[in-house]
Amino acid sequence: MRALVLSVVFAFSSSLARAVPAFELPWMNADHSDTTYKSSEHSGTVFVVEAFFLGCQYCNDNAPNINDLAAHYANDPRVQVLDVGVDRSASQYQEWIRRHEPNHPVLNDSGYKLVGPLGTQGFPSTYVLDSNMKVVYSHEGEFENGTAQAVQGAIDHLLLRSGRFCPAPCN
Repeated sequence: MRALVLSVVFAFSSSLARAVPAFELPWMNADHSDTTYKSSEHSGTVFVVEAFFLGCQYCNDNAPNINDLAAHYANDPRVQVLDVGVDRSASQYQEWIRRHEPNHPVLNDSGYKLVGPLGTQGFPSTYVLDSNMKVVYSHEGEFENGTAQAVQGAIDHLLLRSGRFCPAPCN
């Protein structure tokens, strides 16, 4: 089954292979206010980006799925799971963070610096970016049966292809 998921994911991904620029975004749940998350500080990393907006019910329903994905890769520094919101209000982010308790960075992209180049059309949208910042997998909407496995398959394939694979959690 896993081989089938990988072949489906990467047959689909070849049409997606657009690169996005390095980004610096406000980190809303960092230990210190006014902290900036810089993708350049994570070179060689596989990024999972969940584009959302605070008032989106589907996005809110999907938050536990992103937390589960982040927990799965929590001990693997080669993978960064990011929630990237497009709202402007810092106080509303704080309420969302309190309610969902994300175990990964929540970034503010109200200027669409990352979400725009990703080509986001709907919310939530999930993207897997390889170490060259190229989109290799995308999914629009709330996770359905098999979506989490497809995302993990895309990540694991990239790690395997890089020669740095060990099954998550990898210590």
